[in-house]
Amino acid sequence: KKRFLNSSWRMMLLFTMVFLLCVDAFFVTLTIFGIVRNQYFYLGETVLVEVPQAANFVVSTFVIVEMADHGNEGLVYGLMTTAGNLGSPFARAIGNQIYRLFEPSLSKADNYIEDTPAFRRTVFYSFVLSYGFGFLSLATLYFLPRQKAEAQKRKTTWSRRPIYGYVTIAMLSAAFIYSLTVNFMSMFPSTMCLEFAGGDGCDIASTKPPLFSNSSDSSNASSAMLPP
Repeated sequence: KKRFLNSSWRMMLLFTMVFLLCVDAFFVTLTIFGIVRNQYFYLGETVLVEVPQAANFVVSTFVIVEMADHGNEGLVYGLMTTAGNLGSPFARAIGNQIYRLFEPSLSKADNYIEDTPAFRRTVFYSFVLSYGFGFLSLATLYFLPRQKAEAQKRKTTWSRRPIYGYVTIAMLSAAFIYSLTVNFMSMFPSTMCLEFAGGDGCDIASTKPPLFSNSSDSSNASSAMLPP
């Protein structure tokens, strides 16, 4: 209740997000390349990220409080939390479609059992891509108010138009439908093979060269790997 109350929301989210990404990259890289293959080591990451995740949640709560007006607190809270919670399934749906381009295939369980050096690099590249999107998302912090005073100023000086609400609802609805469709299609054997769901195609396997390939090295490793 006494510390960091007047700190910049942008800087707090920046530091916590960078810390979370770097910690995750550290544990993931050591696990992928077999430097440390221990389930307790891999799961120990959750202990380190509890504090920055809590700070991230508190800052997002501050934003919701300052954005809400008298009488629409529940509406604003529901809208903001929905937008935040929608990010995970939306990213998973996009990931299913992007990761199907990687070779060796990330969707085949045999590749994780064989655990070849080529497949290790493919898994590592998939994580690098996800971290890249994570760092790229930090650019949107520019649109976040620095503190509650700036948030209140925006509420009084920025224009209000119904079209803003319509566009927001339309974008959230489209993202929800897209996420629901792709994620459900990837769950059932009859549709998970579709390219739209992240599969290789149900009729004929694609003959196009993969976008990301590591087929040059096919030697086997002795241990199994956690999937991304």
